Amino acid sequence: MKNRFNAALPLSVISFFLLASGAAAASRPVWLVAAGKTDITPNLAQETVWLAGFGATGRKPTGIQSHLYARALLVSDGHKTVALVAVDTIGLYRRDILDMRHDAGWTGPDRYMFVSATHSHSTPDSLGLWGRFPGVSGVNQPYMHRVIAAVADLVKTLDTQLKPARFYAAETDVNPRGLCRDSRDPVVIDPELDVLQFRSLAQPSKIIGTLVRWSCHPEVMWDDNYEVSADYPGVLCRTVESKTGGACVFQSGVIGGLLTPDVDRKGGPTQEIKEMNRVGTTVADDALRIIDKAKPITPASVSFSSRTLMIPVENSRYLLLLPHLTYGHRIFGRDGQPLPWWMKYWIPIKQLLFFPLPKAKEPRVKTEIALVKLGPVKILGVPGELFPELAIGGYHGRYRFGHPLIKPNNPNPPDLAEAPKGPYLRQELHARVGLIVGLANDEIGYIVPNYDFKISNTRLMLPRLPGDHYEETNSIGPSATGILLNAYKKMLAR
Repeated sequence: MKNRFNAALPLSVISFFLLASGAAAASRPVWLVAAGKTDITPNLAQETVWLAGFGATGRKPTGIQSHLYARALLVSDGHKTVALVAVDTIGLYRRDILDMRHDAGWTGPDRYMFVSATHSHSTPDSLGLWGRFPGVSGVNQPYMHRVIAAVADLVKTLDTQLKPARFYAAETDVNPRGLCRDSRDPVVIDPELDVLQFRSLAQPSKIIGTLVRWSCHPEVMWDDNYEVSADYPGVLCRTVESKTGGACVFQSGVIGGLLTPDVDRKGGPTQEIKEMNRVGTTVADDALRIIDKAKPITPASVSFSSRTLMIPVENSRYLLLLPHLTYGHRIFGRDGQPLPWWMKYWIPIKQLLFFPLPKAKEPRVKTEIALVKLGPVKILGVPGELFPELAIGGYHGRYRFGHPLIKPNNPNPPDLAEAPKGPYLRQELHARVGLIVGLANDEIGYIVPNYDFKISNTRLMLPRLPGDHYEETNSIGPSATGILLNAYKKMLAR
């Protein structure tokens, strides 16, 4: 990847020769593809980082359990190109994504960089939420700058290596028992496993890249682990890469709710590593099994659309910690105009003194939704952790997989009579192979169904209501769900 002298011709040159050979793009289209990865593991001897993912403080890592990577799959039809990027990190803010696009030069109408976080819970704090003390950021700025530069360099390099390929896509439902469970009622587990794969046109046995999308929190390694780890997505990608020879991109699906690994952690980190390997290899083997039976997709056009949305910051804890949120977002007023920098300090003071902050005074942040089309395959980007029932329904028990839909001892069960009716987001995609990807192009927290958004204390969001209502405390607010779902309906209708 680093050797520019052995790189393939740039996209513009490939397109020129295709046309010059007498084959118009309309009559002889071709998929042009490149895939690769770059190491973004922190250097613990030189970079002080704090592991993210659990509680209100970070964990100072003692070593490296597995390396972290940014992986990318570039797909082009000779006119438009999409970079599907996955980064081993807890999450990325929209400002990070914009910096990656800017540094890579991917800001024009013919290129789009779709970036998602694997959400692994033993990676460095990238969101400013897991520092040495509660309320103190754990982000190492030079490390984050290095990650952003690494992604930009990877995409720029792969853009010079696009080669003709065959495209295969498949999806299946995988029984999640022993792999993933739902820790919040109603029990709705997204069983869908999606796989995209590109094989060299010149050498049909050579695999260029594989993309796997599956829904489950990467948190097999629990809060007793003090080593940097990519968790099961790292194992999954290593397994696919070792068996195919091509790069593997992992994208998280709809993991809110909360979908968590169905594993045995008795024995601490040693047992967790065994379980992490089991989950990662099992899903990887299932992915390779179903894609091996797929038939090639006829070359077609690549297209993409995106839209920015204004989301009000309603969560009182987010308002009190607004400087952390503005690390990755600009803040705006109700009129859509940017607020001056000092407002990120004044708004928390107003929240404390004049609680609650009037609706008209709540700040807004911009987030991004996206739709990528690779011929008949559709990829929908969600900027947070969507509850699976908002994507696939399941309120009548279709996706409970033997678990009680509502735990009999739940002290505060959801009222399913108030649950939203279909069609749900996955149905509205209208795609045989349609991927709903979470933590894509931003991270605004959990996206909770409005009927079940319950809090006991609006000032501190604590104590939580009994019956598993953790997700509300890490949601930007209840209005986000309706704003996002309405915007998706309009985007997909067009």
